[in-house]
Amino acid sequence: MSVTVIANEIDLSPLSATDGGKPLLPPQLPFLGAVKVRVSVQIGDVETSLGELLAMKEGGVLALAQSIDQPIDVRVDGHVVARGTLVAVGDHFGVRLTETPSMMAPSA
Repeated sequence: MSVTVIANEIDLSPLSATDGGKPLLPPQLPFLGAVKVRVSVQIGDVETSLGELLAMKEGGVLALAQSIDQPIDVRVDGHVVARGTLVAVGDHFGVRLTETPSMMAPSA
């Protein structure tokens, strides 16, 4: 069985800096501002066989299970702390936060 994946490059609009958003967390504990944390962003995942992975060639595409219109999870220590959309920041990727903790439904 052969599967054909059609890959389209997406055009990400450059991010323009804005100061209009509310803080993610209330500034109740200002001394926490110096604490360093590792932030990770999960865009999606894919399950494939080792054989398919070994057969991939340069330019091959692994189609992720997440669709383009789904929000991207922003994690600190493995916990989702916000969600957002993928943006371009110069030559780098970024995440524009669209859901903050107060907007997110509690996870079960």
